[in-house]
Amino acid sequence: MSGKPKPTDAEIKDQIVYWGSQQMTYVIRNGLSMAGHKGLKTDWVRRQLERMERAGEVKRVPSVYARQICWALTDPVPT
Repeated sequence: MSGKPKPTDAEIKDQIVYWGSQQMTYVIRNGLSMAGHKGLKTDWVRRQLERMERAGEVKRVPSVYARQICWALTDPVPT
């Protein structure tokens, strides 16, 4: 992997709310890649999100897609 080191939890959470209140795993990965984290694999991002889910930082939300996981923060960002 080239570019920046692996993204932090805060950077991952920032990508969830960048375009709205929830995002799919691949959209989060694409956003991180555009932010300079080149070479990230979607499965690595998913594992980080699953770890953050176990810690209560993010949650899965319903999606219209059968195989894609959509994520949101457990505590919404104040507006």
